[in-house]
Amino acid sequence: MDAKAALGEPTATISRSALLHNAALIRAAVAPQVKVCAIVKADAYGHGASIVADTLANFSNSDSNQPAVDAFAVADLDEAAALPITTHPILILRPIENAFLGKQRARIEQAIRAGWWLTVASPTAADDIARIALTTGKRANLHVMIDTGMSRVGVRPEQLADLLQRIDSRPSLKLCGIYTHFVASEDADHPMNIEQLATFLDVTEVMREGRGKLFRHAANSGGVFFTQPAHLDMVRPGISLYGVDPTGLPSVDRPLKPVMKWTAPLIGVRTVRKGESVGYNQTWIAKQDTRVGLVPVGYADGYSRAYSNRAITLIHDCPAPVIGRVSMDLTTIDLNQVPIAEIGDEVTLMDDNPLSQASIYKLAEWAGTISYEIFCGIGPRVKRIAVDPSDALEQASLSDESAE
Repeated sequence: MDAKAALGEPTATISRSALLHNAALIRAAVAPQVKVCAIVKADAYGHGASIVADTLANFSNSDSNQPAVDAFAVADLDEAAALPITTHPILILRPIENAFLGKQRARIEQAIRAGWWLTVASPTAADDIARIALTTGKRANLHVMIDTGMSRVGVRPEQLADLLQRIDSRPSLKLCGIYTHFVASEDADHPMNIEQLATFLDVTEVMREGRGKLFRHAANSGGVFFTQPAHLDMVRPGISLYGVDPTGLPSVDRPLKPVMKWTAPLIGVRTVRKGESVGYNQTWIAKQDTRVGLVPVGYADGYSRAYSNRAITLIHDCPAPVIGRVSMDLTTIDLNQVPIAEIGDEVTLMDDNPLSQASIYKLAEWAGTISYEIFCGIGPRVKRIAVDPSDALEQASLSDESAE
């Protein structure tokens, strides 16, 4: 039998209680009337969109009747279709274009029938959606994306009036919201934040007249915590929901809890003699006799090759440095500081303690990137498993019983 199958599998444990804790911190940072739209694109930043959406829609960590969040946002129509059934509005962030190509037409019909919020940024897209909406017998709900400085997607401010006129002229379309995206929201003092917000408010203040209730939204995680005037009608937190501070460093002012813990079983232990090498290209040579552990995770799973001879894993809460090259499917670690380690023990690759030697912050630092990329790079071979508060209590109870 495959040792990996016999001893367990690499697992990303997703804490529902940590997710709800972070959502509550975000709620507390905005006014009561401000809606919270949870960003669950890219499989909820690698955390498992089904788990995250189910948690935020159906679980609560307070006695209040207020939901953890009010809406969800995904990148595209396929991601929306993959979410569990929910009564929460779903915002499609990628502007609709080429609506009649490939499977787009069928997905847009599904979106209109489901009441999802479709993003548009051009009059031609509005026309296409209007025609499709006529065939469904329902109005299409639209949000308009304005480019206020990212220069990536969205209608330019000077072209907004033409787009709005086109939407207003189509009875099968309903304008529900308008939004923009900050260039540098994680930097509280960046002048572009104020410039973008001023532009957005200037072009949207007039357009709201005579159109009823429109959701205006601009703030992502950085905007939630650092740019209060940008809260407007709705905020769109992403990385902070998953327990990472928007600055990229843990903060005592914002006690966010990392939601994911990534573990894998130790599937092999051997002694490497002084002078022998470990892994490809002999990048690590033993300076003394060393107990070497084998972990069934590699760069194909998202454990970066950049971690070679650099990263720290944990076993029994003790450090076990990565030695040698991280390969496609396997990683080798130094067990000399953990003499009790044996096959079957749990190895922590990413800890859920923000101050840990194996935290998401450290993994991003070692790889020379940001936490977003680390999360999104964790592959499908790593099983995502939700853990409820009750599960943790039950596990602790079983541990206590086994110790007696």
